[in-house]
Amino acid sequence: MNSKSFRASAPYLSYFCLIVLCFSCLSCRAEEAYPDLLPIGEIRGKVSENGDATKFRARLNKESVVVKGVVHQILRWRTQKGDDVYGFFIQNLPEDADGDPDTSDGLFVYMGRTPVLPIFPQGNYDANVGDLLTLRGEVNERYGQTEFSNAKVLEVSDGGDLDKSIVPVRLQLPESRSERNRMLEKLEGMRVRFPAGAVAVSGSHPQYRTWDSQLWVIPSDHPAAVREEAFARRIYRPAHPLSTIPDELKNDWNGNHLVLGSLGLEERMDDRDAALPKLHAGSAILDEVVGGIHYSWGEYLLQVASLPEVESYAEVIRPFPEIDAEHPNLRIAAYNVENLYDYKNDPFDDCDFHDDEGCPGSRFPLNYVPLSDEIFQARVQKIAEQIVEDLRSPDILMIQEAEDQDIAKMVDGRMIYGNENHADGQIDSLQEVAIAIVALGGPEYEILVDRDGADGRGIICAWMVQTEHLKAVEPESGHWLFGAHPALPPDRIWLPLCGEVSNPKAFNAVFTGTPDNASEMEAVYSRPVQVLLLEDTRNGNKIWLQNNHFSAGPDRRVERRKAQAAVNAELSQVIRSVDPEAVLVVGGDMNVFPRPDDPLDPPSDQLGPLYDAGLFNVVDRTMKEDPARSYSYIYQGVANVLDHFFLSAGAKSRLEFAAYLKLNAGSPEGFPDVPPLRASDHDPLLIELKW
Repeated sequence: MNSKSFRASAPYLSYFCLIVLCFSCLSCRAEEAYPDLLPIGEIRGKVSENGDATKFRARLNKESVVVKGVVHQILRWRTQKGDDVYGFFIQNLPEDADGDPDTSDGLFVYMGRTPVLPIFPQGNYDANVGDLLTLRGEVNERYGQTEFSNAKVLEVSDGGDLDKSIVPVRLQLPESRSERNRMLEKLEGMRVRFPAGAVAVSGSHPQYRTWDSQLWVIPSDHPAAVREEAFARRIYRPAHPLSTIPDELKNDWNGNHLVLGSLGLEERMDDRDAALPKLHAGSAILDEVVGGIHYSWGEYLLQVASLPEVESYAEVIRPFPEIDAEHPNLRIAAYNVENLYDYKNDPFDDCDFHDDEGCPGSRFPLNYVPLSDEIFQARVQKIAEQIVEDLRSPDILMIQEAEDQDIAKMVDGRMIYGNENHADGQIDSLQEVAIAIVALGGPEYEILVDRDGADGRGIICAWMVQTEHLKAVEPESGHWLFGAHPALPPDRIWLPLCGEVSNPKAFNAVFTGTPDNASEMEAVYSRPVQVLLLEDTRNGNKIWLQNNHFSAGPDRRVERRKAQAAVNAELSQVIRSVDPEAVLVVGGDMNVFPRPDDPLDPPSDQLGPLYDAGLFNVVDRTMKEDPARSYSYIYQGVANVLDHFFLSAGAKSRLEFAAYLKLNAGSPEGFPDVPPLRASDHDPLLIELKW
């Protein structure tokens, strides 16, 4: 080559060398351009083998860093105001991860109200599953979940076949809850799979804060999952005869089941209401479930990526005796009707309608108030159908959690609403149920209640009593319990309402235990116990009933619940001291478990005063006769007994039948903007007394 030709080609050679140099540096661009690029595991830090994993916080919390990972799932949820919110999970490719099994390789990236992120240097990035992203943002903890916020996309490329690049981790859940939480914290944000054949141990239900459809499940090899009868495929508390929990884990159990969520469904990107299938407890998930581990509102969830195939199961109600028309027994049911509010604005109540000012302790939005009259009437219809068709129209219904509003009168079988308080002495929501019962061919019911038994937001216990043969005994001023000066135990300070002449009658006393809630500091009850004496006009027999809705939270407000049980026991002793043969039923939603089950160790024995007063808990019979169905409520996938009947000797000697009817607790629950799928969150307890 002569010098002329060389000089002519030199510029081209220089350009060629520049191109080669640029390509040779592409592989190291991230390292040189982003010196703060870190594996996700280093950002999050190690999860300790001890302690509470739900309190884990990222090592680089509040710091700005660069991360790189594959988008493996996009989430869409809704605020309580109805706004859409978006985010997605990213996960390091294996070659980019830190290789430490005690750190998570996944991270949740928060997007906000729109499903896009800003991209450097300008424009927007639309999230897409399978993209390999380099992002700059800030590490934060939102309600216990580590997330990446204020993120900006620096680079986008193809992450390859997702099932090959990010192979989902197979979940094998330990029995210990604390171990399970540590395992799931190490997988938070990562892609996992739950084996096919999982069994539902709850009905599908909404999470109101995020509009998530959720379902608690157990793996197919769980001892409860392989039971022959689907109605027995449940997680029971440690003291239950069908419990699968070993003694050494009685204080750290409940680990080997998991809640599935719907926020990451592929279908949700096009349909904000896409949800998990509507399933009863006992149903099966036939497909393997794949998705990301998400921590939300105190629980780890597997956010399902696509709708699985399922095998649905409907509850089976235990058969019970037919009614003998010539020699009828007395049937009594306890039924918590779960916030039965109507769609009327009570002018005498500040927290029973959506635009009310609110009451002490109430929080907006008032999600216990129905969104329309149509939804309220649908609930009324479901409750009435259960009473007539499933409970076979009991003589007495002991109701909990109804609204105490009384601004309407029943005229010719329909409700006429006005602005008069105490319009007819019967609470409106239950009168609506009574009308629906008659329309279904059931009997007429009268609502009996002392409205002094309501709490601050208007929740109350009441009775629905068949008017054909039952009536409340007329109270007299000098009566030893219903009169102006009842013969109550002198070592307790009873509140003034105890001096009112009434049947039914509410009772309350000063609370002397450790304060646990500002709104309840001075009184034993927020919803006072009510006592009712009925007479059967067919035979003159009388029955005493004490109706209760104890304070909620079995492991909280322990002293208060003990005091509530003690007041009930004292009232029962007053009654039996006057009438030792009294037929007495003490019952309702007591919000805690029966002996020997206990939420605390050492045992708190919160219902102990009732047992010690010589009263018999009906659950002791149902546990022997039908243990699989002996529960009234499912909480976080665990079957609990919260609803009770305690019987005096006079009532126990007449007991012919007892059962928890499987109507609601294991049934699917719908979202609040559509007609309900179930009538309540509690199963009713039914007993039959020889009469």
